[in-house]
Amino acid sequence: MKKLMMCGVALAVLSGCASNYDIAGVAAMADKGDAFAQALHKRYTERAEFERGEGNWASVNFFNTRAKMAAMGQAVALQAPSERGLKKDQDAIAAAYSELSAALNSNAPQMTPDACARAQTWFEHWMEQSAEGHQADDIAEARAGYEAAIPECKPGMAAAAPMPEPFIVYFDFDSFEVNAKAMEIISMAAAAANNAGASVVLIGHADTMGDGDYNMGLSRARVNAVGNAIQEAGVDRMKVKKSHAGETSPQLDKGDQVNERMNRRVEIVFER
Repeated sequence: MKKLMMCGVALAVLSGCASNYDIAGVAAMADKGDAFAQALHKRYTERAEFERGEGNWASVNFFNTRAKMAAMGQAVALQAPSERGLKKDQDAIAAAYSELSAALNSNAPQMTPDACARAQTWFEHWMEQSAEGHQADDIAEARAGYEAAIPECKPGMAAAAPMPEPFIVYFDFDSFEVNAKAMEIISMAAAAANNAGASVVLIGHADTMGDGDYNMGLSRARVNAVGNAIQEAGVDRMKVKKSHAGETSPQLDKGDQVNERMNRRVEIVFER
């Protein structure tokens, strides 16, 4: 049987609160949050679509509003069972709430964002169906959705992405300019860092031509140039560390006063 709950008493009233029912509009919003927020945006939209098919406009409003919050990058806190008048599965929902809360307060949303988003949205849908209490199939479906997602949304369930291999940016003689080739390498390093959830350590070097103090300053300038570029490529400033060695750690040791391209470099290494 279709649910008949509506905003007010007639469809005409919907025009007065249409912004909460524009599922397509909310689904099309550009995501401003992290991967977990993006997954919540998608999964809450699915729950809103389901409730529109049921004619339950109060629940469309609930899920679509949360989808909009997620799209805007706002934190969407897990709804507590106390906020719903549960009629079915009360003990199971209480246990699930504790289980899911622990997972969401761990690193699991960062490691398995879609699994945790599915767990959160199905859990809240399970509570919504329990509060209605009259459609056993829908209650069972929502519970099954949660129980399928939660095993993947637990701390330690997902292994950390492997640490990327270092990248090396080379420089022209007596230069700290980031050219087009260097920018390609920096962009790849930035993507690797973000995919692995890693910080970057930039280590600057120089060849042995000229004065050692000058070369130390040159290695520092190269690190600063790469640091600016890698932040522009999407790595958070707080995840960028800098170091410089001047001419003291050559990649190819050919002695003093040698113009060697392989030693004019910034190494981009990764750590957690």
